[in-house]
Amino acid sequence: MKGAMQSNDPLPLTVEELTASWFTKILEKPVKEVTLVEAIHGTASKILLKLTFEDDTITPVCVKGGFNPALVASLPFMFPIYRLEAEFYYYLAPKLKIPLPRTIYSGTDTVNGQGLMVLEDLRAKGYTFGNPLETWPVSRVEESVKQLATLHASTWGSRGNDIPSLSKTLSLRDAVVGLLAPGEWEKRFAPDTRPPVPKQMENRELILATFKALWDTETKMNCLVHGDAHVGNTFIAPSGEPGFLDWQVIHPGSAMHDVAYFVIGALSIDDRRQHEKKLLQSYLEALHAAGGPEMLLEDIWDEYLKQAFHGFAWVLAGPMMQKREIVDVMSERHCIAIEDHKIIELLGA
Repeated sequence: MKGAMQSNDPLPLTVEELTASWFTKILEKPVKEVTLVEAIHGTASKILLKLTFEDDTITPVCVKGGFNPALVASLPFMFPIYRLEAEFYYYLAPKLKIPLPRTIYSGTDTVNGQGLMVLEDLRAKGYTFGNPLETWPVSRVEESVKQLATLHASTWGSRGNDIPSLSKTLSLRDAVVGLLAPGEWEKRFAPDTRPPVPKQMENRELILATFKALWDTETKMNCLVHGDAHVGNTFIAPSGEPGFLDWQVIHPGSAMHDVAYFVIGALSIDDRRQHEKKLLQSYLEALHAAGGPEMLLEDIWDEYLKQAFHGFAWVLAGPMMQKREIVDVMSERHCIAIEDHKIIELLGA
């Protein structure tokens, strides 16, 4: 992988700046033509391109970063998130033995604060992407929690001090507190937008107190976590093997945050009720096999349950963040798990 962190040379900020001469410079190989296939603008922009080299070979690539001028002008705190993902692919990804897109180039600059990656175009290679509306089979979820175990074992005890932008991004906690402000809550629970939550969970003060109780709990499982491990942030290889994408909010936290959030959101409610403990046992075995500590299910079960409350964040996600039908189905899966396990009572809010 080629790359340059904290470069004094400004990186492109628009699709138009992704030119043949820029690719020639970063790849150190003559590119004679760049063809735009598709520009997908979300939290980050994904720009699908075809690069034609001097020998007429064509390589499909995906350039991910901040290429939506209107978005970054209104939300300047997005740039540290783009840099964090670029730093993940530069510093951490090469050390992880989990499926990830091949990174061709990863860079950040000190001029605009941009962060971007040039990745292989998975779609062009026949990969598909996870859809939260479609639950996963238990076997595929098990593969994924084993990958999370590898990530966690590789970073066990780490605070991420070697990843420069980690301390500069808006934390999940800050985001949740913002979404729990009275005005935001009223918007989410207006009659025409109300998510499917049990009556008990319509109490804003109770939910805020429960989140605060969660954040006050001690963890014995500190490591770097993906932070947003759900089916919508996954890819599936033609072989059927899954993998995680969108490493924009990686941060130090409890390993159980990732595991509970993923398992509850990925499985049907019935499958989760039947297989939750089995999947957690598979995770613990994989964690130890990957060099992490040996832990017993009964010793970490309460931590798993407490961390599962993070799933309530789906209820707070507005239409700018996710489609309504996705928010509703994910909110239902997580809220039923919170009810099943009496997690609000467990946290004692």
